[in-house]
Amino acid sequence: MPVGIGIGRGADLRPGVARSLRFSGPDGFHAGALWLAATIPVMATLLLLVRLAS
Repeated sequence: MPVGIGIGRGADLRPGVARSLRFSGPDGFHAGALWLAATIPVMATLLLLVRLAS
């Protein structure tokens, strides 16, 4: 389980190991969690509209 969440330098790498130049998110970043967090308010709004319409 990741402990540090946020955008920062992160842990130092071993000598001779380079971090990718492409941004891949901070340590502990999970794309599925991001989609879930974005989808829940949208689904709640749609369910509320359906309930109000009926």
